[in-house]
Amino acid sequence: MTTFSERNGYIKPSDAIIREKITPEIQNAICNCYDILSDRFDYYEGCDDFGEISIPYNSLQKNISLYFFNKRIGDYTYNNNHNIVIAYTEDQLNKWYEKLDLLEFVIKDLYGISQDYSGRLSLMENFIEDLNSEFKRLNFAYRIIDKKVVEVSSEEEIVAIETTLKDSRDNIKFHIDEALRLYSTKPVGDYRNSIKESISAVEAFCREKTGEDTLGKALNKLESTHIIIPKLLKDAFYKLYAYTNQPENGIRHALMDDEGTYKPTEAEALFMLVSCCAFINYLNKKVS
Repeated sequence: MTTFSERNGYIKPSDAIIREKITPEIQNAICNCYDILSDRFDYYEGCDDFGEISIPYNSLQKNISLYFFNKRIGDYTYNNNHNIVIAYTEDQLNKWYEKLDLLEFVIKDLYGISQDYSGRLSLMENFIEDLNSEFKRLNFAYRIIDKKVVEVSSEEEIVAIETTLKDSRDNIKFHIDEALRLYSTKPVGDYRNSIKESISAVEAFCREKTGEDTLGKALNKLESTHIIIPKLLKDAFYKLYAYTNQPENGIRHALMDDEGTYKPTEAEALFMLVSCCAFINYLNKKVS
């Protein structure tokens, strides 16, 4: 639903997408999610339904102190660190992407805690759900996907990436996971190599189905495996593959000079990531 300001032209919807900064509203939302997380820890601690497990919030705070801030173990006390994530997030001296670095650390630590208890805890999943809901509500241009903070511009893009990670074989997941990691590197992503990993995922899928050593040959041979791709769609992917093989952008080949003649942008890296995921999902449906 558009707001009064948007409907009457006082604020353009495109201007409302918040990126490369954290507004006070988004900061409050993140801190609220941390508060809710703390409450969930209290719920699980000593809960009979989970076999009298004990996972105090203090354990997460201690891991942050030791392994994110790299402090001495003797310097840690619960009383001085019980709000360590809130204090860091609210500190205006810390950069926006450093606060997201801490967010990723917390998510990965929550995953480790869940594994320690045989996946019986939903702390990480609930935390991610809360964050993504708030990010969407506040038009924050980032979402949590596969335990990483990633810039996206639509829910459809999120679904395309998540579907590939969920439904594909490990070798394809590896390339997509790497593409995500390189794209989401802060403060500036490695967009050239992110594109390389995205197209490599498609290449891995097609090579697996056909045995050919290049994507171009594999696309031609897919029809022999009963995967029929419309000519125009196949031609479009030929051209995307050709784009990744141009020497001037250095995606699949070394740059021809020290400076390079063209540096892929963030928009191109996201386009290739989403397009390659969508194409893999399309091919997976063809196979099934």
